[in-house]
Amino acid sequence: MAQRFDDQNLQLMGEAFPIAEPVGAYNINTPTFSASDTGVLAYASGNAAVRQLAWFNRAGTLTERIGPAMPLFDVALSPDQKRAAIQDENSDIVVVDLARAGVPSRLTFSTAIEDMPVWAPDGSRVLFNSAVAGGPDIYAKASTGAGTEELVLESGTPKRPTDWSRDGRFILYESDDQNSRTDLWVLPLFGDRKPQLFLQTPFAEQHARLSPDGKWIAYISDESRTPEVYVQSFPPSGGKWRVSTRGGFTPRWRSDGNELFYLAPDRQIMSVEVRGAGTTFQVSTVTALFHAPVDAVSSAAANRYDVSADGQRFLINAPVENTSSEAVTVVVNWTAGLPR
Repeated sequence: MAQRFDDQNLQLMGEAFPIAEPVGAYNINTPTFSASDTGVLAYASGNAAVRQLAWFNRAGTLTERIGPAMPLFDVALSPDQKRAAIQDENSDIVVVDLARAGVPSRLTFSTAIEDMPVWAPDGSRVLFNSAVAGGPDIYAKASTGAGTEELVLESGTPKRPTDWSRDGRFILYESDDQNSRTDLWVLPLFGDRKPQLFLQTPFAEQHARLSPDGKWIAYISDESRTPEVYVQSFPPSGGKWRVSTRGGFTPRWRSDGNELFYLAPDRQIMSVEVRGAGTTFQVSTVTALFHAPVDAVSSAAANRYDVSADGQRFLINAPVENTSSEAVTVVVNWTAGLPR
């Protein structure tokens, strides 16, 4: 659709009208089209990209495909590694049974956008954010799908859960702020349960993950213009260590806390041996493991892969093999056909 715009008064004019159809969509919020300022319009007519959960080893070899092919986005591996919570094309949370040939079960059913699934440390519940009542706010639901959603945290700013401490005492989340962009917060699940600010700067801090021992938080920040992976102690003691070298997203800890993984901008999964002792954190040389066939690498795509507890396997929303690409239609000088 198109609609005229008055760039002097910053107002839309007249009625909207169609300029191309049918236009496909990457998901329900991202139609697949692009218009240049030289009068060229390009669009695809296919549906969202069809992908499939797949296990890869550290060498990048695909070892197993799991479950049906479907459009899927976020991927969160359960603590026992027998299930995965994903976001599907309808922006619902779905739990996939990895031990039963990838049988999927919908966890959420609202028409609102729900994403950023995070497992409780015992696997009994799944956190996610939802805009069902505005927000988006943070909700939880039994991972079996039984019962209804429980409102965990409501506030006047958009927020997204990123991790749940192994001892079950803290939830990490990121929250948008008009002055400081995106900040990192901690929600204690004891006492007065009052949210506590962990990190607020003029930059965007995102993708926070607690180390297995609960003493360190890995996150990304764009303070150097390119998002990079950093580590700070929890609670913060003033020290900060940069882990990535040429950009990084989506940090993940090995279960013993001695190795960090992250996605580089070129989709390589990177590995770093790390050691935390007292208030000191040591970072070794970064090693590239393999090119991950994820659909996106950005600060907005936080959960495109997950790692097994021993760090030997990677669960990825990989493209389905032997799928044909949809044709792209290109329209030159599309504005010539606009109504006067």
